[in-house]
Amino acid sequence: MLAENNGSPLKFCDVFEAANVSRGSAYRIYRDIDDLMNDLSADWVEQFVDHLSGLQPPAPPADWMELTDFIIKSGADYWTLTKNTLRVMPRVRSNAPASYKASVHALADMLERLYDRYFVLPEIPDWHSKLVFATQLCDFAYSEAVRAEGRITEDRLREAQVLCKTYLGFYVPPAVRLRQRPVRTALALGKTGH
Repeated sequence: MLAENNGSPLKFCDVFEAANVSRGSAYRIYRDIDDLMNDLSADWVEQFVDHLSGLQPPAPPADWMELTDFIIKSGADYWTLTKNTLRVMPRVRSNAPASYKASVHALADMLERLYDRYFVLPEIPDWHSKLVFATQLCDFAYSEAVRAEGRITEDRLREAQVLCKTYLGFYVPPAVRLRQRPVRTALALGKTGH
């Protein structure tokens, strides 16, 4: 309905009537149209988490900055894949409901696991919140790109990468230890030269 209305505001009653849901049932699920729209935003973030969770860099990253660039590029790819949803999705305000906040925290949790998969990071106080803020920096850069240029250009992608790495660089040392990975040799695989 939002796409048909080109993102114009909807009345909550229009939505539940189109969905053949009774008024009472609709109000048991959502308080109002804003609550429904925030749920749309939360769903978008949850799918973003799934998108990033399934990705792996083509080769193990040499450092955390390379991994950060990969994550940010993957984020831009997701924005491009979901541009129709983004066109009608509201910007979630600071008083976002618990479902949206939980989705954003799930995104930060997934990013923590991704960094931990490749690197042994030092103890970084409030690392989770720093990842949430880094995600917001990318969101701001992407939003501005889409608003101003209709898409995320290479320049805007680089801008997001620089913003995010600069911010995280205040907390993450330039050189962090790589996680040890099992060496896949012929002997480790149980093969012999016989």
